[in-house]
Amino acid sequence: MLWYDNLKGAFHSRQAFVRYIEAPQPEADELINNDKYNIRWSNVDLAPSPPQDRKWTQWTFLAFWVAHAAGAGSWTAGSSLINVGLAPRDAYIAIATSHILITILIVLNGRGPARYHIGFPVFARTSYGMWGSYMAIMMRAIVCIIWNGTNSYYGGRCVTVALTAIFPSYAKLPPLPKSASITSPDLLSFFIFMIVFVSISFIHSRDLKWFYIGKSIFVFAAMHAILIWWVVKSHGVTFAYIAVDKPVSTTAHIWLVLRAFNTGLGTASSLTVNQGDMARYADKPRSAIWTTLIGYPIASALPCLYGILVAAAGRKLTGTAFWNLWDVLNYMLEQYPDNHGARFGVFLCAVAIALSYLAVNLATNSLPFGSDVTALFPRWMTIRRGQVICTILGVAIVPWKLLNNAAAFLTFLSGYGYWLSPIAAIMSIDYYLIKKGNISVPDLYDGSSTSRYWFWKGINLRAAICTIVALLPCLPSLASSIAPKSVHIAPGAQNLFYISFVMTWTIAAAMYYVSYLIFPEKNLEVNEKELAFEEMADELDHKEMSGAAHWNERYEEASAVNGAENFDEKTAQEDMDK
Repeated sequence: MLWYDNLKGAFHSRQAFVRYIEAPQPEADELINNDKYNIRWSNVDLAPSPPQDRKWTQWTFLAFWVAHAAGAGSWTAGSSLINVGLAPRDAYIAIATSHILITILIVLNGRGPARYHIGFPVFARTSYGMWGSYMAIMMRAIVCIIWNGTNSYYGGRCVTVALTAIFPSYAKLPPLPKSASITSPDLLSFFIFMIVFVSISFIHSRDLKWFYIGKSIFVFAAMHAILIWWVVKSHGVTFAYIAVDKPVSTTAHIWLVLRAFNTGLGTASSLTVNQGDMARYADKPRSAIWTTLIGYPIASALPCLYGILVAAAGRKLTGTAFWNLWDVLNYMLEQYPDNHGARFGVFLCAVAIALSYLAVNLATNSLPFGSDVTALFPRWMTIRRGQVICTILGVAIVPWKLLNNAAAFLTFLSGYGYWLSPIAAIMSIDYYLIKKGNISVPDLYDGSSTSRYWFWKGINLRAAICTIVALLPCLPSLASSIAPKSVHIAPGAQNLFYISFVMTWTIAAAMYYVSYLIFPEKNLEVNEKELAFEEMADELDHKEMSGAAHWNERYEEASAVNGAENFDEKTAQEDMDK
């Protein structure tokens, strides 16, 4: 077998082994050359996506956003807000409104990658600089690891319900010590989920469109089935069954609403920077716009509403508002100890919810982390290798010790958005207002001082300073929310955390834009502001249509030998042959 021969040949010499483990590099490329500078900045996953990789149509994006929005995160965020004292109607309106705002930010940061066919790590170089982009990359990578482990843990809990529905004895596995903070079935289910997850990670993201289409249908059907079961079981339900037990003051109510709005932003905040990793595969730039603007807000509003209604039904039936989906499913399972048909129905619902966590992990955690480590170590890493590492690190953080109650969950969601907000703000302002949508693609892979994006020693100090300063005002309140017994601050200062996303985005955006007004760049070879909007992108499109784009030669050679679908494998094999 070819792969075995390649593996065997890797041990013939040290040089052969090094070549074997190196990431494939783009070839026959007029923009990206493997010289002493550019081998640091490019490989086959970092290079602009060639036409044969752009498979995502507007309907693919619609299916993706429906699949992402129809997930457990939106469901849980809505119902968990009830547990901290917010009225159901206010919680729903706040989250639904926040998702409209976050959708606009998602589209804004997806436009550049869709036009130039580059992912987030490369796109970040335009605003942060060649070396400065590592700051944004590492900030995103950290939260990707945490979210990947956390979502995998949640998916594992649903796997426990699914396996218990088929094998009741599964829930009776020998117990672990209490200090483990997890049961034996949940720990085993966590690793089962991880095995399935890492297996699917080996499928390239550009080839997952049918996966997201199927997942969106399956999960939406399961969520409706869960909602119908609880509404019928409780003989009807309204928000009144889960209304706040004790009235709160007007001031406290306002801050609860702001907390809900901030939480809604947090549930989707990663997509404001991750969108580029999907938008680069758009067949046309507009394919990633309208279906996102329409599909995501609508699709995300329904699971949030369903979560609140099911929590209300749970309060009516049992006196407890269930905000975890595995608790919801487990209660359903307990009602049918001997009904095999009903237990199989619960099994399907549990599998669908687990699949929801898996799909979200792929798109918003695993793929972005893979892109990030590829940018950090382009000579050795590929997206697939990075995804495997992300899975391993997701286990290492022991996620079940992180989140065990509603307050902790909301803190985590809001903190995630706060951390990424300034990056999203700076990239938006830079692309639309500073550079007018014009990016010099060759300079994105030029690690010398002649690159447009070299700035000061490879770092755009404006972006780095604005990011740090924007994070400072809310930092004490974040620390207090995470460790209230250790960090004590004034109540007014604590409330800043509940507006952290909007506050940090506004500060970063304003500071970055004003810095260019006061201290404009000088001695530019090409001043983007003097060009038409996205004029450079139009030039690249013209070159591609005329056959002069750098990826055409690669595609034609690959197609002639082995077909465009096997291009990545062919490139890797050619590296080995050399």
